[in-house]
Amino acid sequence: MIKKASLIVLLLNSFFSFSQEMIKEFDLKLEKKRDFFQVVNENKKEIILFLNDKEKVTSIRFDEKFNIKDSLSSARPEKMYEEIIGYSQNENDYFVFWGSKDRKKINSQYFNFTTKETKTTSVSLELKKEKIIKELTINNVFYLITIVKNTSIIKFYISDNNGSLNEKTLDLSHLEFRNIYDKPADLYTVLTDESSEPSFQNIANDSPPSLALSAKTYKIYTYSPNEIIFTLDNTAKATQVLRINLQNYTSDLKFITQPKTQRGEYGSLIFKSNSFLIDNKIIQLKTNAFVLFVTISDLNDNKIKEYKVLHDQEIDFKNSDFFQESNGINNQKTIENTEKFLRKIHNYPSISSYNLNGIYYTSIGSSVDKSHASGGGMGAAGIGMGAGGMVPVYYGGGYTVENLVSYKDKIVFYTNCLFDSNFNHVNGEIKNSAFDKVRIFLEENKDIRETVSMFTTSLYKDLILFKFNNSLYLGNYNKTNKKYQIFSFTE
Repeated sequence: MIKKASLIVLLLNSFFSFSQEMIKEFDLKLEKKRDFFQVVNENKKEIILFLNDKEKVTSIRFDEKFNIKDSLSSARPEKMYEEIIGYSQNENDYFVFWGSKDRKKINSQYFNFTTKETKTTSVSLELKKEKIIKELTINNVFYLITIVKNTSIIKFYISDNNGSLNEKTLDLSHLEFRNIYDKPADLYTVLTDESSEPSFQNIANDSPPSLALSAKTYKIYTYSPNEIIFTLDNTAKATQVLRINLQNYTSDLKFITQPKTQRGEYGSLIFKSNSFLIDNKIIQLKTNAFVLFVTISDLNDNKIKEYKVLHDQEIDFKNSDFFQESNGINNQKTIENTEKFLRKIHNYPSISSYNLNGIYYTSIGSSVDKSHASGGGMGAAGIGMGAGGMVPVYYGGGYTVENLVSYKDKIVFYTNCLFDSNFNHVNGEIKNSAFDKVRIFLEENKDIRETVSMFTTSLYKDLILFKFNNSLYLGNYNKTNKKYQIFSFTE
């Protein structure tokens, strides 16, 4: 069913101002109920592509030049296991984890390309009085993270080399978390102040996060293989930064303070805030309709750089106009001045940044549901910092495709900035990132546009996006031609 294809290189120049390659195409027939995800083995320079339909799971192994080495197939788990929630990998052993709706039943599906062995194992979790915070894979280890109701107790269910999940309990009761009223509270109460379900947005290195993802109040950063960092921006006074060491499960809580303001100062009683973590630094926003503060600190609350702009002043550290974007990356209009920009962003401020060759490409703005914004539309921000709506979290695509599809049902307002390593402003032009190029490609490629919509969940189902060897790769299932295609994008 799967044919080994010779390498195909196709340069697409008709729509784009950049080069992009289709590096692989092969025949593949899948049923309607299908999903995809990939595992990158950096040590062996291999990529494993998992292709699932209603009957089976097919795994295809590629070398670093995307030549097909071999493949394995296994029956899809029974219907009670609704979706893939993560994976783990150790040497030649690959485990795919499927979860029941309540996550009390986990199916561990095993693949070994050396022995050609496949098997499945069932794992039961009690999850007594627990709410799931996040499911993710860090450094090839799968973690299911929960919190015990009305406590500061976090539980980690961690994959081992046999595909089982081992429980680790971490009691954070000795740490003093703050709720939305800036009062002491247990962590569960803090996370459910404004929602019945505790929820963290994952931020990873694979692609620059959209302003929609980085707008979330609670975020998890998985930059390091040995540490998880949680940030909480539920008050405008400080960002709470919780660091958990994944080797010894020690914890540390720091408060990174925002600029102090007096009651009624700057024309408003209410300020909104947010933050973004990068390279052990934290960029914080604090704003209302009359003023914008941008503060950069280290994780011990030592201030590195501070900017303040009033509504009637120019933002002298920006490198682009103010933009409003909707219905795709090519549909934008200019916002006239700082005053109008602050009016647009002050209720839902967001910031995102990535480091390219020592320069921090940074977007400041806001992501709002189109139902909350005048004029309607859907949006995304520039320099790979788009904004968008949340679709159901579906592991098949992983963080990077979730980031890509976060543009759904949103309007975004943004400006772009460039900073050096000390966050001094530098002059220069904003360049398209590899992530931007993927977005443009999807919007302008006729073949893909005819089979999937950029603004529907069908896109999420049929695409994968992953980083490998410093390039970004897009996988697409062309259901019309029954072919799977892999494209390469570079900075």
